[in-house]
Amino acid sequence: MSFVPRLKYLDDQEIADLHAYSVKILKTYGMRIEDPDVRKMLCENGCREKDDRIYFCDELLERTIKAQKQKVTFTSPVTGMKKNMTLGGISLSHSTGGAPWIADMKTGQRKNATLEDLILTIRIMNQLENLDIPCALVYPSDVPSAITQLQQTATMLEYSHKPIYGPGLSQPTNAKYIAELFKIYGGDKLSENPIGMVGISPESPLFLPKHITDTTRYIVEAGIPVSILAAPMGGLTSPLSVAGTVAQCHAEILAYAAVAYLMNPDCVLIYGARTFFANMRNTQCILGLPETGISSALAVQLASYCGMMSDEYGVCCTSCAMDEQAGYEKMINGLLPGLAGATMITGFGSTASVMCASLSQLVLDNEIIGMIKKAERPFVINEEELGYEALGCVVEDGETFMEQEHTMDHLKDEIFIPSIGFDSTWADWLKMGETGLNQRAEERADELLKRDEVPEICPEIRTEVEKLMQDARNSIL
Repeated sequence: MSFVPRLKYLDDQEIADLHAYSVKILKTYGMRIEDPDVRKMLCENGCREKDDRIYFCDELLERTIKAQKQKVTFTSPVTGMKKNMTLGGISLSHSTGGAPWIADMKTGQRKNATLEDLILTIRIMNQLENLDIPCALVYPSDVPSAITQLQQTATMLEYSHKPIYGPGLSQPTNAKYIAELFKIYGGDKLSENPIGMVGISPESPLFLPKHITDTTRYIVEAGIPVSILAAPMGGLTSPLSVAGTVAQCHAEILAYAAVAYLMNPDCVLIYGARTFFANMRNTQCILGLPETGISSALAVQLASYCGMMSDEYGVCCTSCAMDEQAGYEKMINGLLPGLAGATMITGFGSTASVMCASLSQLVLDNEIIGMIKKAERPFVINEEELGYEALGCVVEDGETFMEQEHTMDHLKDEIFIPSIGFDSTWADWLKMGETGLNQRAEERADELLKRDEVPEICPEIRTEVEKLMQDARNSIL
């Protein structure tokens, strides 16, 4: 017998009712969709149009949900490393994306991130065992903004040992070249052999602008998996309640999924709810609130109800420092969706509501994610697991547990062993010079950078990439 711990804020009937309410939103209030061709496509599939709003029908939404994939295997084009995303498995993790600042490890002072900083973050992420799929952690300020998303993707594919999570895309011009970049590394059959994924965001409340549907068409027609990053903010762009914000987010994800499904019925879509809340005293979005984790856990339940893999916040925080507040905010907001069964959780590497990143924070979050994954592990209950024979040897034969085969078998993975956290006695703490956690994280980050080896890219791929990047610069800049 095995038991997987699962957190449920609502029972099955309540989740069904919440889903039905979101469908009601799409049928009653509809979705504003700018592109007349997309509106026509939806109307040809049973939806109703009024001005620039589309009112969805049950049949299309049901077809969309039925078509969702519950598993995808990503493969690194350089190292061959594979990562399986499976609905209902232990959560994978990915770094957050797009922080404008990076903090110096020694001084803590922030600065505008550069392309070199992006490369360093990728090389650290290569070496973190609990970071499964790296994202472009920072925006490089020394790259023209018009091609930032493309440059981030090219840099990740060049330096990452792992399959990648490309930047959140919003520019069709970048998406066009990113689709070609994926094909250079992964071949023309990306749907059969995906080398990574990207995120694309509908706008709240209930709006799909043309630049988003254009971006979507380039990506899903190329067969690149998409995380649907609907990001309503409670009290500002969605109702000021956790349930109301989650319901609106669910509606936006369903509407986007229907559009992407009609563009490519075989596309892989991931339920990427980004349910945020604000400090209502100054209307600023802050990600360290416990409502972030609570709403993410609720979104996981809705995703699972629809048979969709989920991608949720996350080990995120409002704290602007690598301090105790960052620790407790990241743990509560990562643990809740993890225990709810999220396929993937994010926030890895960031502070200050994803405005700042740090190499040492990546190391700290690796520890937090390791603990969350341990909390998600299923229990297997049988005599072998329970140590029945070992107990008999100790009770009846006078042996010790230290010498039992059962102890040896469980030594490596039964008790959590921290990578940088302190796990001994006060006497040992004094012997190690009372070194603080942040200093140990900094030292570990330096070690990981020295350990990382830049992957070799075959000359033909490098030549194709350089030509594509030059074509993009000539076309976009």
